[in-house]
Amino acid sequence: MTRERTSRWKGGLAGTLLLTTLGLLYAEPRLFVVAVVPIAYVAYGALSSLSGAAAPSVERSFDPASPPPGAEVEVTLRVRNDGDSALADVRLVDDVPDELRVVSGSPRAALALRPGEEATVSYSVVATRGDHAFGDPAIRVRTVSAEDCATTAVSADGDTTLSCSLAVADPPFARASPRRVGTHTTDSGGDGIEFHSTREYRPGDSLSRIDWRRFAKTGDLTTVRFREERAARTVVVVDARPVARATARAGYPNGAELSAYAGERLYDALTAANVATTVTALGLRDDDFEGGLPPDGLPWVGSDSGVADARLVFSAVGRAADRDGSNDVPTDGSAVPSPSAAGASADAPAANSTRRAATVPDGGRTDETIRRLLTRLSADSQVVLVSPVLDDWPESLARSLSVRGHELTVLSPDVTGDDSPGRSVAGTHRAIRLWDLRATGATTVDWNVDDPLGIALERSLNTLLSHA
Repeated sequence: MTRERTSRWKGGLAGTLLLTTLGLLYAEPRLFVVAVVPIAYVAYGALSSLSGAAAPSVERSFDPASPPPGAEVEVTLRVRNDGDSALADVRLVDDVPDELRVVSGSPRAALALRPGEEATVSYSVVATRGDHAFGDPAIRVRTVSAEDCATTAVSADGDTTLSCSLAVADPPFARASPRRVGTHTTDSGGDGIEFHSTREYRPGDSLSRIDWRRFAKTGDLTTVRFREERAARTVVVVDARPVARATARAGYPNGAELSAYAGERLYDALTAANVATTVTALGLRDDDFEGGLPPDGLPWVGSDSGVADARLVFSAVGRAADRDGSNDVPTDGSAVPSPSAAGASADAPAANSTRRAATVPDGGRTDETIRRLLTRLSADSQVVLVSPVLDDWPESLARSLSVRGHELTVLSPDVTGDDSPGRSVAGTHRAIRLWDLRATGATTVDWNVDDPLGIALERSLNTLLSHA
């Protein structure tokens, strides 16, 4: 605690001495009477003291306690005077982490507290991915005369760290039923439950597959074939390319950060539903991923590798999302950065929307990132791309996957906004891209970040699990 006493009434003391001296020189009683006024102020300041006064206690709380990225969190400080003396002038400043932006209210307050009285200070911040530790609030207590002043940092009770992340091990909602999860039907005949075709009986065919009704009518032995079901592997691809690091407004999470958050929750939900799931990410550098990236620049972690390894991928995406992408050239050969990199407004993608990040398969060429991704995919893989879709690269990926028989679902957080003409244009371009993706046969899930992520996840999960 820093204690400081200020002589604010030196002028009053000088005035008292002057009036008293003049009263003695001129034998004027009225000057002695006038001298009472400044001497009263001097006495008032001298008697004002914080002796015995204790600093108030502070309790902090967050609502919600574990928010998603981009959500507004109300921070409430309850300040209480536990001492026996009134605190006439209390100034408080909360220590907000630099990563969090205050969007309403103020972390500063001026209060007056009687003994046992409690006051509340509230303000709101925008949550960003990660754990954010709040420091001790600074409190300055002064007397009414401001003669005595004490400044200290009070350790706040209650919540001290705002956690804006969901561990992969923590299911975000009820576990999905594992009934026939992780398979998808094909156009070939084989073992299954859906009728496909019939053929002539061959020695060795199971007796349970013979069409006995037809045999009873015609005497011909035929074997029933069902639509074959094969085990499916879902590959979650998180888009952290520089073009994806646009944000709707300053202080809010960018598209790559939201994609990492959505991808992490989706990965957890799929693995909880017993779906064999692999996760990878685009736009990373070697220093983003612990231990460095593989030669093709694509980390590739399956659900059989464990939760810890999957967490490394999402952490790497978070580091990439925090990086300014204006001069970022990722090792996976993704698209050249555009002005819509991290921290840039979503207005920028609209101005650059005509530039394609990759050529479509119809032209006989595929960009290097898509080529490497296709090389990694097994024949039975279905792909989930988590991307803000701010350029034409996702459409190129969709066309490449379509011609190779892979199903694609795109979960897209909307970071364009509509509070300016540029952002409205960017939103229109994004809507057109989503329509183009659907035209390729892909399923799109448009996530309005103002809505809970669970709503978008329910839609995407219904799509993925419907192939069971």
